[in-house]
Amino acid sequence: MKKLFTILAAVLLTAPVWAQSPEKMSYQAVIRNSSEALVTNTTIFI
Repeated sequence: MKKLFTILAAVLLTAPVWAQSPEKMSYQAVIRNSSEALVTNTTIFI
C-alpha cells in the first residue's frame, strides 16, 4: 500500500510538468470595417 501511495504521489506531482503550455500562442482573426467588408493587406495593431 505504501508503494502504491508513493507511485501515485509521484505521478500527481509530475503531471503539471507535462501539461505546460507551448512558448507561443497562435491566433487568427477576421477583421471587418464598419461596412462589414473584409480588411485585407493591412497591418492591424491590437
